Amino acid sequence: MTTYPAEITGILDTLKANPRGMSVTELSRALALNRNTLSRYLDMLRIAGEVEMRTYGKAKVFYPSQRVPLSAMINFSSDGVAILDRDLVIVQANDRILEIVRAGREEVIGKPIGASRLSAFDHPLIRARIEDALGGQDVVEEVRFLRPDGELFFRMKVLPTAFNDGSPGITILLEEITAQKRVEEALRAGEAKFRALVEDINDVIWNVDDGWCFSYVSPKSFDLLGYAPDEMEGKPLLQFVPSPEREHFAGKLEEAVGRREPFSLLHIPILHRTGRHLVFEANGTPDFDEIGEFAGYRMVARDVTERRQAERRVLGWKSFLHSVVQNIPDMVFVRETEGGAYVLVNRAGADFVGATPGSLTGKQAEEIFRADLIPFIRSGEDEAIARRTTVACPECRVRMNDGEVRHLQAKKIPIAANGGPPRYLLTIIRDVTAHVRAGAHLREQRDFAAALGTASDLPSALSICLEAAMRANGVDAVAVYAVGEGGRLDLTACSGFSAAFPEGSGRLEGRASAALLARSTAALTGGEPFPVAFLEEGLSSLSSFSITHSGTPLAVLVAGSRRHRQIPADGYESLQVIAAQAANVAGRIMAQETVRKERDLAERYLDVARVMIAVIGTDGRIERMNRTGCQVLGYREVDLLGRNWFATLVPPSLRPRLEANFRRLMDGVVLPPGEEMTPLLDQDGSEIGIIWHNAVLRDENGAITGIVSSGTPTPSPRNEFNAPAPNHPV
Repeated sequence: MTTYPAEITGILDTLKANPRGMSVTELSRALALNRNTLSRYLDMLRIAGEVEMRTYGKAKVFYPSQRVPLSAMINFSSDGVAILDRDLVIVQANDRILEIVRAGREEVIGKPIGASRLSAFDHPLIRARIEDALGGQDVVEEVRFLRPDGELFFRMKVLPTAFNDGSPGITILLEEITAQKRVEEALRAGEAKFRALVEDINDVIWNVDDGWCFSYVSPKSFDLLGYAPDEMEGKPLLQFVPSPEREHFAGKLEEAVGRREPFSLLHIPILHRTGRHLVFEANGTPDFDEIGEFAGYRMVARDVTERRQAERRVLGWKSFLHSVVQNIPDMVFVRETEGGAYVLVNRAGADFVGATPGSLTGKQAEEIFRADLIPFIRSGEDEAIARRTTVACPECRVRMNDGEVRHLQAKKIPIAANGGPPRYLLTIIRDVTAHVRAGAHLREQRDFAAALGTASDLPSALSICLEAAMRANGVDAVAVYAVGEGGRLDLTACSGFSAAFPEGSGRLEGRASAALLARSTAALTGGEPFPVAFLEEGLSSLSSFSITHSGTPLAVLVAGSRRHRQIPADGYESLQVIAAQAANVAGRIMAQETVRKERDLAERYLDVARVMIAVIGTDGRIERMNRTGCQVLGYREVDLLGRNWFATLVPPSLRPRLEANFRRLMDGVVLPPGEEMTPLLDQDGSEIGIIWHNAVLRDENGAITGIVSSGTPTPSPRNEFNAPAPNHPV
């Protein structure tokens, strides 16, 4: 901090109290100082920048200086600024240099450069430049600064600086030139790429002077013409043109030289070294010298000898693609984005609106489509044009001219020219009715299968089949019959028939039942052997489907149509699937019924057995106790099921050891003894001796799932009950 004599401090305080300024006389009077002494102090303050002076005539008026602190000034600089004293201690650092080194001011100010976050600039080479600056020499260097997020480049200026007390110092200015370096690197890379491009592109580059002699030929000429560049440079272009065409082409050159304007697509006939005739297509720009005089042309030329053949191939492909577009089943519409006129409509699109393709060209949407179709046609167009990307529109139900409802899906594709805004909008409309119907049919089959899986008996399964059959295409009435003895058919459920139908066709026998069991489909006429009740329902056709299990018919599904002489193919296929799935479920139901009967029979065997039979799960809980066991113990089975065997029936003195042995048995460590005797507690708490026969239950993988034990009560309690516990819980 700068210190001043007391008189100077008094001068500064007096001027601050009089900001409008004071003359020497006024200051001398106010401070009681000699004018000469005061003048010397004022000169010192002016040199130090603490005081400013203005002259009004012969009078000199002094003001407090309006200087901005140096620390504030350097923060306005976009360059990094750091001020160091003669000992290389950082005195000032602006915000930019703190941002570069990512440090706080307290990490930098007052610290030697080598011990601060600016230590990256304490390199021996930079320190040498700093020493030069302390000696009074300006230094400018380019430095590179590495940070974790990348590399920065700076132009570093090290300038000698003097402080207010006259001591020397230096100022380091860091001007970031990273962008410039990147540009220079890009220019160098671009130059290398341009050189490689000139040498590697398939086009040949020619420079010709005002006499059409080659002044530069790119290396590609050897590949295209068989001539090395030095064999062509300095020679006239016409020397390489076939003689029959030379005169005609010379006229074109003279015309181009006369205009001295850029030209494009100039066809130049030229001879290959082998004598083969080639045609090059050239684009050229005039070249002018320093004073603006015409100096020739720069040309880029390519071999287009096979262009005509390629053009013919392209025309053939265009014709082919046009034929494809006109004949695909999808509807294609192309309209201009400006004006909205349609420029192309294929045959499918014309059929959609009931017109011919040629008659729709140039018309607006309102002139082509019905009013109710305009929202569907316009859907997604604005989004496709704005985003310049393909937009798939949601599926839409559309009523066609013949009244049929179809499901249509549109796709909007913007078509741009040369990367500009979309010029055309392509609309492709696809009829997805079959796909939608197939999806709905699949969902119906899935729901039907799920519902059918819940059926617990054949009548409920047949009712579910009836509901599904009524949704089949073309079906108006459905009846389901169960097959009884002798081929008799008993009506289980029906839908779509009159109220009198069940009474007339509730039971079918003889020829009527045989016809339904044997025939898959038929048109109903008076001579058919079907019940009169079917004929009276006004059905035009009838189809029957047998539901069998192991070759034995269990039921018959009968479907009729009043609108069709034959149920449509997709409806008939749905009925076949329903009958097949019903047959699978019928097999499951029959198998479940067989298992249930066998289970009930086994239950009866267990209940009539004269021995106790208990089933213990792996968790030690009672899963089954037969009637004899319940009578011996005085419990009801419902009171025992789910309860812990050891806590309920085993005497407390034996419980820990028997339960431990049970756990070892469940883990497969030991096997139960074939026969043993252990006591049980009856409901009154009395011990009853039981002789047990044990068997381990295992699943299909061999894992133990429990124990089945059968026991016979002993005539009376025995002392053996207190013997060591066996390896079985009971």
